[in-house]
Amino acid sequence: MFAVDQDNADESPGLTLKDLRGALLTQLAIIDDRFGVCRVYRWLRDEARRNAIVRELNLLDDHCLDDLGLRRPFDQRTDDLVKRLRAGG
Repeated sequence: MFAVDQDNADESPGLTLKDLRGALLTQLAIIDDRFGVCRVYRWLRDEARRNAIVRELNLLDDHCLDDLGLRRPFDQRTDDLVKRLRAGG
């Protein structure tokens, strides 16, 4: 036969999950402090937003950009490609 500790047997499982969640969050906070996970996540999010904005601006017509007072940066490689295509080669 074996003895059962009634105090532990009567404890609700929800309390155990709450303790586990607290321990997990503590460990995640330590990892974040050491490696800067939030900072990396914010940088990735900002890069994704910046790339989305650049894609949207590239879809705009140059006339629309002129109306907004913006100038598209001059790209020499693209200009050379357009000149060659217009020249037929």
